[in-house]
Amino acid sequence: MTAHRPGSRRFSMASFTVILVFMVACSSCATDQSLRQATGWTELGNAWAELGRWDKAGEAWSKAIAIDPGQGVASYNLTRALAEAGKYDEAIARSDEYLASDPDNAAVLSIKAYALHKAGRDGEAIIVYERVVVLNGGDAASAFNLAVLLDAAGRRPEALARYDEILAVRPDDPAASLRKGLLLAASGENEAALPYLERYVAANPGSVEALRTLAAARERAGRFADAMDSYTAIVAKAPDDPAALFALARLRLTVAADEAGGLEALKSAIAKGFKDEARAQELMTSPGLVAVAAVRAILEQAGLLSESTAQDSP
Repeated sequence: MTAHRPGSRRFSMASFTVILVFMVACSSCATDQSLRQATGWTELGNAWAELGRWDKAGEAWSKAIAIDPGQGVASYNLTRALAEAGKYDEAIARSDEYLASDPDNAAVLSIKAYALHKAGRDGEAIIVYERVVVLNGGDAASAFNLAVLLDAAGRRPEALARYDEILAVRPDDPAASLRKGLLLAASGENEAALPYLERYVAANPGSVEALRTLAAARERAGRFADAMDSYTAIVAKAPDDPAALFALARLRLTVAADEAGGLEALKSAIAKGFKDEARAQELMTSPGLVAVAAVRAILEQAGLLSESTAQDSP
């Protein structure tokens, strides 16, 4: 499972990383022939896993275990295969069987935590991830997953502390930077959030959503010139984005006193499909608005001003 660390809470199988660990084990009770057969099935399962065919991999590992229950690698990997295949209850049950004899196996615990989350049991998943982090402090994926779940559970101070732990070891971790920045911004600490959001954007320059988040935080922090730069970057990457064009127009018309640039961006926003009447009417009553008559005419022509707003605006 490859980690996917979105700006907002986006959970999918890819959001939770487990590591395929190959452990060597054999059964003293197995005959040489059965051991070779079991090992063959185990290796076949590994090959299927490399191709992402977890259903086939699980079948092969199941056969290996049936022949030789001492095939530890097959037993472990079957647990992962069940989770990858979406059989979360079975993966949890198989994890518990494995953990009964090896309760501190961090790799198996990480699979169980992932399966618990996917089964809708986040409270239990948090407890298991906390155990994983204690056992294996170097497991950055589990530490990140734990922080995401703590955030989702409304335990923001604990989530922030976890992101700080990750960033203390990996200062340039873009995903942890993004998540910390989002938490700070959501708490109204926009100025504090900016370095973390900027770090993520620097590492992911093609992310329009990240730029949008950064632009909003910059504006709320009073960094209007920087916010305009961010909206300009969005428009450069997504020229048909009406929301970004309108935001750029609003800042140019109310902060920068840029009549020509503001009116051009406003016309482009409407041409690209901007339809938000509430924001259009809010623009007309914004302090410092320049080119008032021209703005009113553009918005009226687009049908974005109510009669009362048109009459009350300067």
